[in-house]
Amino acid sequence: MNRIARHLRNVARRKGSLLLILLMINIVLITGTTGKEDGKLGEEDEDFGWNDEEPPPDDNSQDGGIPLVRKEEFTSNQLYAEAYQSYIQALAYPARLVVRPDSSTVVDESKISFFCRADGNPLPSVIWRVNGKSISDHNRISIKSLSTGLSTLRFERVSVDDNATVVSCSADNGVANPVVAEASLTVIPRDKVPTGFPQIELHPSLKSVEQGKTAYVSCRVRGDPRAKVLWLRDLIPLDIRQDGRYSVSTIGNPGALMIQHAREEDQGKYECIARNSLGVAHSKAANLYVKG
Repeated sequence: MNRIARHLRNVARRKGSLLLILLMINIVLITGTTGKEDGKLGEEDEDFGWNDEEPPPDDNSQDGGIPLVRKEEFTSNQLYAEAYQSYIQALAYPARLVVRPDSSTVVDESKISFFCRADGNPLPSVIWRVNGKSISDHNRISIKSLSTGLSTLRFERVSVDDNATVVSCSADNGVANPVVAEASLTVIPRDKVPTGFPQIELHPSLKSVEQGKTAYVSCRVRGDPRAKVLWLRDLIPLDIRQDGRYSVSTIGNPGALMIQHAREEDQGKYECIARNSLGVAHSKAANLYVKG
């Protein structure tokens, strides 16, 4: 019994699907739900072993060297209880921030978005704060979150009074202490915009496309250093690396979005964002409709 518990505890530390299989086997051994005679293993279970090495003979073992575990042993053995706790800890892991909000510089009277993505098991909740306080100005500030842990905080209209604002994103799933990331907002007057600051030369416009066809959403950006482009749909960033149907032009009309084989879920409100080392610029938003 102790040998089994020690081995299960060691395996638990490695995490992985093998541990789940082992626990399932143990439950079968304890409850005797295999449909076989009590204390017997079903034929389908004999291929699973708890040890890489052949165990020594045991008076309480079936053929194959797998010891039987009685219910009273499961509940009273401290070593086994510790192994089970290791199993639970192996499944759960603390919250972490996969995407952290970036400090940004914007022009007065423009809009800005901050992005945060949390991961963990269980999936953490994401909490936004502005200057250490909960969001209260819902006329200017909005939040859009997905069940995947991705969240966007949007300032619709910034002013010079927002300069030096600190935005924080925290994630907490109860496994360990919450994790927090901060970003600062810099707002510059329009008459002091530096040369090379990102600009949107062509904004997205209303589009309608038939399902299965290719959709083109316009956006042309300029900046020095050359501006990078991020697309949003309904305030949520599009990860073009995860869907081969999406691509962003880098020549001719730099920033334009192409969506191949348009689907109903592609429908929404699109914006493009241009960013370089000097700052960030948001385009106007435009709807894309996909006709069935």
